Amino acid sequence: MGFVNKNLIKINSESMIGGKFYRLFIESKKIKLSIIIIGVLHFSSSAQMVKFIKNQYQAKYRVFITDKPKEANQWIYQVSGPTDVRKPGEWYVVKNPQLFKQAVNLFRVDTKDDADIIVYYVSTRDSAKIFQ
Repeated sequence: MGFVNKNLIKINSESMIGGKFYRLFIESKKIKLSIIIIGVLHFSSSAQMVKFIKNQYQAKYRVFITDKPKEANQWIYQVSGPTDVRKPGEWYVVKNPQLFKQAVNLFRVDTKDDADIIVYYVSTRDSAKIFQ
């Protein structure tokens, strides 16, 4: 009755430790995957969130806004809120840059020759396009 099998105790303790490491490994994989997903969602949503700034040297792109659709390389539909952006060609123009620091900085230029992007605003979501 007082006999204890040392091999059985050794196997049980190793499997408990192995199980803990396995659970930690799985949890770390879940966390890494969550971080990747959040990063992708953040990038794709912030790519459509823009703010016009006054310093051209801090801007990522210089934008010319045209009223001639044939001049434009992007037809943009302006949405009313950050969660309304569903696809490329839809922009939420940030009204308060302090709240949306991740928005892409744009600088408005007066001529299309100075622009990186030439934008024509469209009135319907279905008309939004990015031309290559």
